[in-house]
Formats: sequence, C-alpha cells, structure tokens
Amino acid sequence: MNLKTLILKAALYFQTHSFARRSVSTVALLAILFCVVYFGKIYGAVALTTLISTLALYEFYKLAEHFGGKPRIVLGLILGTVLVPFFFYAAEKDPAGTELRVPVLIYVAGLVFLFGLYLMAKQKIPAWMKGISTLFGVLYIPLMVSFYALLAGLHGMDGVWLCVWVVLAAKFTDIGGLIFGCKFGKHKLAPSVSPNKTWEGVFGGVALSMLGSAGLIWAFNHFGVWTGTVAFAPWMAAVGALPISGVSVVSDLVESAFKRQAGDKDSGATIPGIGGALDLLDSLIFVAPVGYVIVTYWVL
Repeated sequence: MNLKTLILKAALYFQTHSFARRSVSTVALLAILFCVVYFGKIYGAVALTTLISTLALYEFYKLAEHFGGKPRIVLGLILGTVLVPFFFYAAEKDPAGTELRVPVLIYVAGLVFLFGLYLMAKQKIPAWMKGISTLFGVLYIPLMVSFYALLAGLHGMDGVWLCVWVVLAAKFTDIGGLIFGCKFGKHKLAPSVSPNKTWEGVFGGVALSMLGSAGLIWAFNHFGVWTGTVAFAPWMAAVGALPISGVSVVSDLVESAFKRQAGDKDSGATIPGIGGALDLLDSLIFVAPVGYVIVTYWVL
C-alpha cells in the first residue's frame, strides 16, 4: 500500500467515523490547552478562556435567533468579552474584596442553573427569556466562565492548574460517556433532549472522571506544578470530581436543550467531530461555579 492510498483511506475513515474525528479533536484541544497554560502562563490561560467564551456567546446568539429571540449581538459580545478579563483583574488586584462579592455571583449562577433545569423539564423557552436573550447570553456563558478567571486571579498559576483539573474532570466525563455509552448504552438518560446519552454512559463517564482526576493530580504533585503550598491528594481529586462530573452532564444537556429549541444539531462546525465553540464549552459552563466552590472550600 503506497502513501497516497494510505492517506486516502485515513481521510475516508475520519470522514465516516464521528468517534474518530471527535477523538482526534479532543487530543488536539487538550494539547493546545496544556501548551497555552505551560507557555502562556496565567495571561495566556485568561486570553484563551476569553476567546472561547466570546465565540461560544456568538454561537448562542445565533441559536437565540433561531428559537425566536432578538439578541443585540454586538452589545452582548462587547459585554461578554470584557467580563472574563475584568473578573480576573478584579480578583488579582483586590482578592479580599472579590471573595466578599463572590457569593452574589454564585447566587446569580444558581438562578441561571435553575432556569436550565426548567428548560430541560418543560422543553420550551418562555417569552420573557426570548426578550432578554442578550442579557441571558452574557449570564449563561461569560459570567459562568468568569469563575475560572476568578480562580486564576485569586491564586495565580496554582489557580490556573486547578482550573485545568476542573476542566479535565468534566471532559473525562464526556470521553467516558462516549466510550461506555457506545459500548454498553441501553437505557436512555434524556431521550427528548439528547437521544444518544445513556445511563451507562453517565456511570462510565463518572468513573473515568474520578480515576482520571486522581491520576492527573498525582502527576501534578509528582512533577511539582504547584507554586505555593497546595496540598491536593489524588483521593481528594477523585472525590471532588464526583460533583463536577454530575454537573457537567446537566450542563451538557442544557446546551442540548437550547439547540433542540433552535432546531440545530450543533452550535457551529469549526471543530471536527465536536461542532462549535459552544459545543466545546457545553459541559464546562455550569461546572465553573461548582469547580470554584470545590477548589475554594475543599481543596484550598
């Protein structure tokens, strides 16, 4: 078999197997994440977070137009782009004052989360939400994602590496859900919202998240990534991954509910096998405030 034939067969395989495309994209994205954090340090991480959040917000506004909303896209994008670096800067310059104000942000995040549960249950977007789709988009994506920026601002590079743990704990759930769901999935989790998700996939995803999180923190401890006195044992990472994993499943389903109301399969088509930036961020949105609470009150 010559090289040209091999390349053509590989291209055909990736074109016809979504699992392969998703796997390659996931590995590539994880490599980008580690490179940005390792070489770009804290400002590179905040810049990457801001970029993905802004792209996801734009895709959400396009979904909002499809389900009957009339978002003011330019205004929303300006607010959303400013929000993440603003919270990072505020936390870095005034840690004590920021920590006093965080409970208010957590309260707002809880309200948005409750609306997500309402959307999943009713499978209908109320008229009032369509009317404030610009504001809701900012609250749903940049405000949630800003909890990662808060950890970075409050705890420096240690906060960034802890954000990496939170992100990977959620993504391990996605990967495990895909693997175990394809292999063993029989019982549907939420067929009216996401027909491909199964309970077997959820349990497999949670298990992989706990194991992967423990291994990740062992590696962090072994290679000495911490700059301060972070005492984070692998067993603590496994326990902390449990609520992160559960919330990541709900966060994913809420984004799926928005797409279903908009009549779209994916939020975009920029990432092979995954979709758009919002599809990449889906399981991480509601995980951000939960991760902040776990890191603040459990790890640190």
